[in-house]
Amino acid sequence: MSADAGRLLAELDENWRAMGKGQEAGVLRACAMTLIVIVREDEDAQTLGATLAEIMHEHPNRTIVLRVGESGEVEARTAIQCWMPFGGRRQVCCEQIEIRASRGSLAAAPPVLFGLMVADLPVAVWCKDLELASLHELRPVLKLAGKVMVDSARSEDLRSAARGLRALSGGPWRMADLTWARVTRWRDMIARALEGEVVAGKATVTYAGPGEPAAARYVAAWLESSAGMEVKVVCEDASLPEPGTGRIKSVSLGGLTMRRVAPTTIRIERGGVQSTAVFPLWDDAKVLREELGVFGRDEQFERALARFLEPA
Repeated sequence: MSADAGRLLAELDENWRAMGKGQEAGVLRACAMTLIVIVREDEDAQTLGATLAEIMHEHPNRTIVLRVGESGEVEARTAIQCWMPFGGRRQVCCEQIEIRASRGSLAAAPPVLFGLMVADLPVAVWCKDLELASLHELRPVLKLAGKVMVDSARSEDLRSAARGLRALSGGPWRMADLTWARVTRWRDMIARALEGEVVAGKATVTYAGPGEPAAARYVAAWLESSAGMEVKVVCEDASLPEPGTGRIKSVSLGGLTMRRVAPTTIRIERGGVQSTAVFPLWDDAKVLREELGVFGRDEQFERALARFLEPA
């Protein structure tokens, strides 16, 4: 069907009425925010759908998926996603709208999105593709979002990531990078291991795979901006680790060494004493659930990002 906000909302109302019929316990209509998801047309629908379904359990929302392709006019469809809470008798349901647009027709999409946002509730945008998020046709949408979430790890290389992050910095929205969120465990572990000590001097971050990853650069930028350290980022292994494991291999500073010895296991060594920590694999759903719970400023991220974007 054509993308008209009024028509889509009327279709959603009809879907709700149809769902309520024959439901003895009824359904609970849940919504705490509008989540706008911007992807390319070839994004795997099954994987994306599973991620969005997981998010809804913790952050019920009206999801608007905008698929950007190479050709075609703006089109849209609606759906209702439901789940039964454990031990419950009534289904919890959220609304989903999918809009398809080409680059040529993309300028017509923002007015439709504006008409579909839930009034008086927060708006978040998730676009893992920095190049896509930086399109000027989408800037009006970003300006209405309280939070814009991207993923610099998806960029072709560190230079492309920095270019995309720079283009999105300084807007009226709060920007979040899921790659920064994924290194939270490294930062927390370093802070706990040092127990508040002031450690000056030099540090080394090593990584696996071709090209310096944004994750390693973020850890280095955090150490440089928060502790004034001189940090060297080095490739330790040219082969890529298994998907989802993370490319950081080790962090060394002030007599402390943390090394990934298995996909989810980190060995910590200091002064001849060893211990281990478990790093569960974080998929998109896990990181997004964390990010959607916080709409305020992350000053550590802002400082690290500023350092990240400084010329080498």
